Amino acid sequence: MKRLLYSLLLATLSLTQTVAQLRPYREDERKFFTDFGVGVGVFKAGNAYTVNPLLMTNTRLGWQMYFSPQYIVSRRLNVGAKIGGIFRPKFNDLESNSVVQPKFTPWGLAFMDFHLGQGGRRSALFVGLGAGVTHIGSMEAKRNDTKETFMLRRRDRDVFATIVPRLGIAFREIKIQGEYFVTTPFNPDFISLSITGTIPTGKKRYY
Repeated sequence: MKRLLYSLLLATLSLTQTVAQLRPYREDERKFFTDFGVGVGVFKAGNAYTVNPLLMTNTRLGWQMYFSPQYIVSRRLNVGAKIGGIFRPKFNDLESNSVVQPKFTPWGLAFMDFHLGQGGRRSALFVGLGAGVTHIGSMEAKRNDTKETFMLRRRDRDVFATIVPRLGIAFREIKIQGEYFVTTPFNPDFISLSITGTIPTGKKRYY
């Protein structure tokens, strides 16, 4: 998995260098652009929320990949959709008293980003919020006491609501951002740091 993640990071950087001759999307007259990114982070493993969703216990490493078409509403605001998935590691689930095996879980979000700096600068901080769903489905698990293998389907559901606040900084065609995936009533949550390459889309005007 580490080798695959390293290859994806190299591919993202290579893609960014390919479009390096383009003007920054915030200075481009086109209103549409697409992000492609990968991220690594930690999971909060445990049972459903009882005290504090920020309590980090029994953490595990995981990673995500995604693409995100967006529209520039103004110099400070852009809205769009984010489609991707998280590679969840094996973890000990307290609610079912079992060890849940690794699984890829896809998700889709609608979001908006608000840039705190003026357009056209070399870098700008931004804050964002996304909301959508994650498809968890059935997961293979093994009970801690009896070692019985079974398929775990949390709360007899496959799809769960997901909210993702995020904070980042944009450097021309590169973004670095931190995200906190809250998928409830399913645990574990995912805190991720990702790197993104940006490509303007649509027909360019010439003057």
